[in-house]
Amino acid sequence: MRIFHAVIREIPENLKSLLLMNVLSAIAATSFVGLVSTAAQQAIGDRISARLMLMFVVTVLLFHVSHTYTLVTASQDAERLIHKLRIRLFDLVRRTDLVTVDKIGYASLQGVLTQETQVLAQILPMLVSGFQQAVMLLFLAAYLAWLSPLACILAFGFAGGAVAVRFARVKALRTYMQSAATAEKQVFDGLTELLHGFKEVRMSGTRAAGVTGALAHSSDTARTANALLKARWGRNFAVMEAMLYSLAGLMVFVVPLFVQGYHVVVLPATIAVLFISGPVYTVSFITPLVTQAELALEHIETMHEKLLSAAGAAADEAARPLDNPPASISLSDAVLSYRDGEQQALFTVGPVSAEFHAGRITFITGGNGSGKSTLLRMLTGLIPLDAGALMADGAPIATGQMQDYRDNISAVFSDFHLSRRLYGIDDLDTARIASLLERLEMNDKVSVHDGAFSTVDLSTGQRKRLALILAELEDKPVIVLDEWAADQDPHFRRIFYEELLPDFKARGKIIICVTHDDRWFHIADWMYHMNEGRIEGVQI
Repeated sequence: MRIFHAVIREIPENLKSLLLMNVLSAIAATSFVGLVSTAAQQAIGDRISARLMLMFVVTVLLFHVSHTYTLVTASQDAERLIHKLRIRLFDLVRRTDLVTVDKIGYASLQGVLTQETQVLAQILPMLVSGFQQAVMLLFLAAYLAWLSPLACILAFGFAGGAVAVRFARVKALRTYMQSAATAEKQVFDGLTELLHGFKEVRMSGTRAAGVTGALAHSSDTARTANALLKARWGRNFAVMEAMLYSLAGLMVFVVPLFVQGYHVVVLPATIAVLFISGPVYTVSFITPLVTQAELALEHIETMHEKLLSAAGAAADEAARPLDNPPASISLSDAVLSYRDGEQQALFTVGPVSAEFHAGRITFITGGNGSGKSTLLRMLTGLIPLDAGALMADGAPIATGQMQDYRDNISAVFSDFHLSRRLYGIDDLDTARIASLLERLEMNDKVSVHDGAFSTVDLSTGQRKRLALILAELEDKPVIVLDEWAADQDPHFRRIFYEELLPDFKARGKIIICVTHDDRWFHIADWMYHMNEGRIEGVQI
């Protein structure tokens, strides 16, 4: 069993103590049943034993302590397991190349890292509780068999039949569950349409009526499907309860017909059967969750294998540093192809050769889809090349040097992400930050406290300015800016081209800009023009 092997492998520390506490809990529960039965029989004769009362208290305390330990420890161990799995996946994602992440998909990664791990976190403690109830059933079965073998056989046979009926009904419910899930997805899709297209909805009354009408229809479908599902669940629950409560009647009305002298043990046997009902229901409820936990763990392990396979080639990217910070970087006959699931090339960039030198501003131009952003990904080492070489100071970059190479580059891509926290910048110079905020005209909108921006809820152009501040704080020898000025107002666009870029050049940085602003092409020392994945023009 996959889940059992994972527990043994990842969190074996408390297994023995959990098993011991499960056994103690079962012994305490069985003793509790015996003591209640004995005390009930004594109460018929108007006798109350102080010794039995003391034993009862001790038994309840033992059950409470062992049961609490089991539940608390199981919950803590489940979270430790989830933490280990997540940390392992986080590290593999960090080491995986961009192509693999794009192929896997952000939704799949997020689903595994959040939903699937939460399924395990919720179900694992319940499985431990189910195991505890199963152990308790074994002890109660032994106690009932000691009272009356036939009563034990009939009781557990009837309970087994009740569980079988429940499983059969749950299996039949899957169609209803799928219908309800599909209906809920339609509601979610409609809500996404309403929220993401809110501007368009507000601009047209007929469109708004159509969207909300479709959403109302989807909601009504979901209501019907969920009502049917819950009604079936309710009926199944009622049938299960009725069958389990019928066990008491079985002990009182049926067993005496076949067992001579059964009246002597009818009370303790009936009490035992009433106590059996709870664990039987718990086990029948939890057992199907094993499949759900197994499926979640299978998804996690499958994702782990995909990431591990991709990260294996990059495992030694941090093996050794570059000899010196690069004064020039280049691509030599570099080729990269985007491929479909059958490995057929969909779009190819290259072969391209390009050089970028310190103290020189290089512009990359070209139309949409010409390969400019892909060229930057190749140049920054985010995507492994299919052919050709990525070089620093005229020497090919070895695999073991790739991470150090990337560590020498600051980049603001067109699809950049801006975090509030200033990760990777340990020594925050408050005076320099204040100066940069003022220079980029953000000092009246943002401040930095405790290593984080006060807000990133800004326009795209303003967030790009904050990203550029991060690049300045990193102060790396190479700076890559992909359409950085596209979202700036004319005033700040001029500052970017006529003040910021020349300042980077004066400080000896390698400056690489993707741009369409032909008004400032004269700023560049070197220009490459991309078209259909090739460099078609070079201007010096």
